[in-house]
Amino acid sequence: MAQDIREMFKNDLSIPDEGLKRGHEARFNARLDAHFGKEAKAKTEGYLWMKIAAVLVVLIAISGLLLNNPLSTGTQAEQTVEANSLATTQPVKVQLSDFSPEYKQIEDSYLATIHMELAQLNVTDDNKAIVDAYMGQLEELNQEYDRLNADLVETGVNDYNIQSLIDNLQFRLDLLNKLKEKLNELQVSQNNEIQTNTL
Repeated sequence: MAQDIREMFKNDLSIPDEGLKRGHEARFNARLDAHFGKEAKAKTEGYLWMKIAAVLVVLIAISGLLLNNPLSTGTQAEQTVEANSLATTQPVKVQLSDFSPEYKQIEDSYLATIHMELAQLNVTDDNKAIVDAYMGQLEELNQEYDRLNADLVETGVNDYNIQSLIDNLQFRLDLLNKLKEKLNELQVSQNNEIQTNTL
């Protein structure tokens, strides 16, 4: 039952030995056209515009990637210069909380209290001058805190730096408490004046 297919083709007399006759391809195409008509060619030519559109989309995408590529030499040099200039103009801001979870808890507690006290301030035209004076002092303490953080980066973590940062936070909180007391005194004195004027 098992026969060698090569032997079968050699023995088959219906297959000519010389190969395909001349004009075989033309006759084959004529038969295809006769059977299917010109519709098949028209369909394949109809997709030509889609092929062109696909090629254009790919070319636009590639050119967009090449133009916006940060690894290209010109763009990379510009970005490096920008990054270097930013690095020199903006110092790295390190806070006490970056060194230990305990320090983070202390710093967060103080800062949350300070922000809460600031939010509770009632600024009016009568007390604006006092509030501005205290805010100026508070800004000086903020700048000192930033300087102490910079020292912390330069010299490393030590007890003196940590205590200085905590003291600064405490000074800011004390300053805000004094401001609230002053504003309360001012409010009480204004209320007393109003009461004496009404009597």
